[in-house]
Amino acid sequence: MAGTGGFAETLTSVVNTLEALGLAVVTDPRNARPLTVFVEAPTFDNFNNNVADITTTVRILAPPPGNQDALDWLISRAWEIMGSDLAVAAGRPSVALIGEQQLPAYDLTIRLGTRRT
Repeated sequence: MAGTGGFAETLTSVVNTLEALGLAVVTDPRNARPLTVFVEAPTFDNFNNNVADITTTVRILAPPPGNQDALDWLISRAWEIMGSDLAVAAGRPSVALIGEQQLPAYDLTIRLGTRRT
């Protein structure tokens, strides 16, 4: 991942933390499917071209339909992630469109900071 620097490092940190929880983690949308956690591309705010406040969405995906069973599974995974070292800033239920299929989802906003050296 030449040239990705702090972005690659912070995303790797998120992926490693989620995998340590025993979750099936994907970073490529082509591999997103029910019962996985999809780590989306980061966004960032930059300060003095030196410190970046990086935000990424961790999208927990459940199998359809979006019933109580799916919600229970989603919020249980969200609760697990909130107990990790990740800085979960927000969470909200959603629907993920993967291919042509709508999947019940829960989106967590993860915030990380990094400094360019």
